[in-house]
Amino acid sequence: MKAFVKILALLVGGSLFAAGLGGYYEVQTRLAEDGTWQLFEPVHRFELRLHSSPWENTEAFAKVFAELSRNQDNDPERPLREYTFIEGHLRYRWPKHIELHAFSRQNRFWFPQGLFELVNSDRLSDGGNSQGIRADFWGIGTLSGVLLYSDMSASGGDDALAGRLYAPFFDDRLRLSSVAARKDWGASTSDYNSVLSANIGASVGRFADFLRPLGNIDIEGQVAVSRIPDEPKDAENIAWSAEFRQLRVGGLELQGGYRDWGADFRSYLSNQFDYDQSFNEKGFYGRAVYFFPEKAINLYGGYSETRAPQNRSARISVNNPERTAQEAFGEVYIEWVNDIKSKVRYKHYRGWDANYREIRDYPELLGEVSVESRIAKVKAQVRVKDFGTDFQIIATGLEFNANLTHDLKFYARAVNAAEKSESRQTIFAQLRYERFQPAEIFLEFGNPGDTDNDLTMDDDFVNVGASHGVAKQVALFVKVFF
Repeated sequence: MKAFVKILALLVGGSLFAAGLGGYYEVQTRLAEDGTWQLFEPVHRFELRLHSSPWENTEAFAKVFAELSRNQDNDPERPLREYTFIEGHLRYRWPKHIELHAFSRQNRFWFPQGLFELVNSDRLSDGGNSQGIRADFWGIGTLSGVLLYSDMSASGGDDALAGRLYAPFFDDRLRLSSVAARKDWGASTSDYNSVLSANIGASVGRFADFLRPLGNIDIEGQVAVSRIPDEPKDAENIAWSAEFRQLRVGGLELQGGYRDWGADFRSYLSNQFDYDQSFNEKGFYGRAVYFFPEKAINLYGGYSETRAPQNRSARISVNNPERTAQEAFGEVYIEWVNDIKSKVRYKHYRGWDANYREIRDYPELLGEVSVESRIAKVKAQVRVKDFGTDFQIIATGLEFNANLTHDLKFYARAVNAAEKSESRQTIFAQLRYERFQPAEIFLEFGNPGDTDNDLTMDDDFVNVGASHGVAKQVALFVKVFF
């Protein structure tokens, strides 16, 4: 990390004649719940961005950040003085075939995969602390791809390699690709996990004229194998999946798929086959959308089924039987005149509940109406989660966004989550003034982190304890860009 920062500083600093300078300064003060106004004890934040092109087709970029406060976590005995290198990169682009990035604390690890996740970009970035190299290449016949290396020093010296090859044929009607990844940890060469996958996709509807009325009819299949040292010879370390999409029959569009992920299949660079424990699973799904001709009405429906043992890390046995989870949903979406939109959605989950040690049903109903004009947008939601059960929650939410004047914007949202015996509320409101560009002034009330994921659909708030309520605090921000 230190070596990379030094090289970056030399390249950026040594070419200031071709450098761009930007960033912002922000000062924040707030009125806390106890009524104290920290007007003379504000929080100062400063971000500086340096950008330069030392040579043709090259780029150097660095971002640093500083934060100063007399009261860290409202404790006057703990002043905050933080100076941080946020991120940086060096880039070289050969216009014909290749682009190289060397970077630190940036997440440049995403690349398209297949039907299931083998590499998660957040895992490679190590929580924003890794440094790495990325090489994108193209124009080698029909072949293109990406190679990645990640040095996760913050996790004790873990390293990772990942790559993808992609080749389309017949004007993109047939597509072949492959993904490979490996994670190493510890000092021993046997401490590793590797995965290799092959993917094939075809737009069947584009191969023959008589199939065109049925849509593209995209069919895709993927198979992957994983490897962990010392795993048993009979390891079920293969995962595969198949899917079809864009099959049209009149106004009806269909989609479906099947998956079989082995009990011993692991990818330590993914969430899906590590923390989320999606291995040791079989299942299928089907979805349908009906578009009414000449009407702004869409009908959605679907069904999925998953079969897996209660303990995903163990094989199916008498003491670890296979459980089946089923989920069905339906939705009606309508666009009315005067920019009024509405939807009603029903979802029903049926599966094993470990708390009750039996199969339980958990239905859910959502209703939403939104109205939008040139100056304002209003959205209202009602969600009944797990209705008819001991865990029933009725959540109601309202979101309002308006341009009060050309320079004055107002935004607010509020949600009430009512259980059978108790309830909780949250409110967030923001007034934004943009008259003095490039400066912005914000006045906020409440907790901006509550219900920021689609109001009542944000389970981070809807499912929390009843003690969680409105954060009675007012914050004032002044942010100046340069």
